[in-house]
Amino acid sequence: MFAKLSGMLLFLASLNASSAELIEWKDLIPAATQTVELPALTQEQVTHLYRVLKLKNSQQSRDLTTDELNEYQQSQITVQQSGFTAEELLSLREKALEIEQQRLASVRANLNLKNVTIPGYVVPLEFDGVRTTKFLLVPFAGACIHTPPPPANQTIIVEIEQGFALKDLYQVITVTGDISTFEQRLPISYVDGTDDVSTGYSMTALHVNYM
Repeated sequence: MFAKLSGMLLFLASLNASSAELIEWKDLIPAATQTVELPALTQEQVTHLYRVLKLKNSQQSRDLTTDELNEYQQSQITVQQSGFTAEELLSLREKALEIEQQRLASVRANLNLKNVTIPGYVVPLEFDGVRTTKFLLVPFAGACIHTPPPPANQTIIVEIEQGFALKDLYQVITVTGDISTFEQRLPISYVDGTDDVSTGYSMTALHVNYM
């Protein structure tokens, strides 16, 4: 009787897990709230703009040759046919990159996802015997151990009351449960020391499965 009941519970649990919405890590990155309008350039103008950028960077460490100076001036003339100077376009490019980098490092405020499934890799934090009950879920293997940690919006701290048996840190798992915004910093041990890792979300897990 007990065996039949346990089998039924496992069956119901699998049905519940399969009904969960599958999400991707990109779903945890906030949408852009600010954009920079970049003018349309021809392929020739783009090529010359990057040539100006390359020569400007070279000029910071050495004097340009006569040929390079001529190339620099000609490229600026070609770019200016767009109606913008190379300096204006490079400034817009820098601003656009800055905005995108800030977006990629931010979390989605007040995120509250119910019954979702997300794949990832485990960084264990707490154990109950051979089972881990608290861990970080990250999008790539070896994060926080052999490589720098991912940004906060790509790091979820997961708690699972019943725990699950840890097999392989380099094997993909899927975690099903509820995800909400919760920013904090945690001390993590690396192979060469200890450092703090920023997490952007917390997850109460119902199921963990190896793929």
